[in-house]
Amino acid sequence: MTVKDYGSSAQQPANVQVIAPATLNAGYTFDASYEGNTFTVTVPEGGVVKGQRFIVPYIPPAVAAEGTPIITGAPLLPLYSPNMRGTGEYRIPTGAWRDSLCDCFKFGPCHPSLLTACCCRPILVAQLLTRMKMTWLGQRTHVRTSTSANLSDSRTEVDQRWKSTFRNILLVLVLCIVLLTVVFPAPPMEDPTDPDAYDNLSVEEQRNLTINKLLSALFAFYFFYLLVQLRATLRHVYSIPEQSCLCLYCGSNPSDGIFCSGDGRNRLCSAGVPVGWEDVCCAMCCPLCITSQMARHTVDYDYRRATCCNSVGVSTYMDDEAYEGIENGGVVGDGSVLVV
Repeated sequence: MTVKDYGSSAQQPANVQVIAPATLNAGYTFDASYEGNTFTVTVPEGGVVKGQRFIVPYIPPAVAAEGTPIITGAPLLPLYSPNMRGTGEYRIPTGAWRDSLCDCFKFGPCHPSLLTACCCRPILVAQLLTRMKMTWLGQRTHVRTSTSANLSDSRTEVDQRWKSTFRNILLVLVLCIVLLTVVFPAPPMEDPTDPDAYDNLSVEEQRNLTINKLLSALFAFYFFYLLVQLRATLRHVYSIPEQSCLCLYCGSNPSDGIFCSGDGRNRLCSAGVPVGWEDVCCAMCCPLCITSQMARHTVDYDYRRATCCNSVGVSTYMDDEAYEGIENGGVVGDGSVLVV
């Protein structure tokens, strides 16, 4: 492998994909951020609609590369560096996830957040909801100073329901265990694959089995719904655009979500933010991975000590920590740039 030393030189433009922050006419300009640098984007002919992705050239600023080695033999690809909100150990990335969906073992197999995600995921979900100041029903506790409250605001002066989230979900979990194992236990079946196994049960056992399955499905859907609302909220607050499952929108605008445009009028969207197909598919296919990823995103475990036995999953946590540095009026994907 050869190492060469180059001086300052003009850098080649890279193609980046920009998400339109609003519906704009051709020729309109706005600022976007990439790799910590702000550059001006000009809307192409035909204009763009809010949430639309389009490709523009990005010319990196000239930097004096005095004595900087460049390794040849491998392509030099631009890497996306998320912006950070907050200060010091409380910084939370915006525009992209802190790490990959598959980085569950980043802090080792015995890390408290991973153990909680594996052994008792509802507890970690409750901790994440408390960090984001959401209720046990997946609702945001933002301040409503007008008919259209700022969805990126989650201050605590008015609504304190989020402080009971961990306790309420713990009660739901205990109720679930008691109902499924004590009140309506599933009867033992010698051969569950036998088509006559159900008919061989007594009337009481058949009733218990039916109720047990219904309750299991109900509790499973409840925690699935919380995961979807929680992930959609994190993407909204930290301006993380969807990158997968976009084909499922079938031509509709991804920024509007599946069944909620962020106006809070759809009761299925209790968090009041657009829910994307990526949120649903990830919660359905790999709930362990996305729960662990959200825990790592909202807290930097390089600086914070994780714990399993409190309402937020870390030893110390400030009420407004998840929203520190959040600017008013943020929407999904504002100013986000993806490399193509």
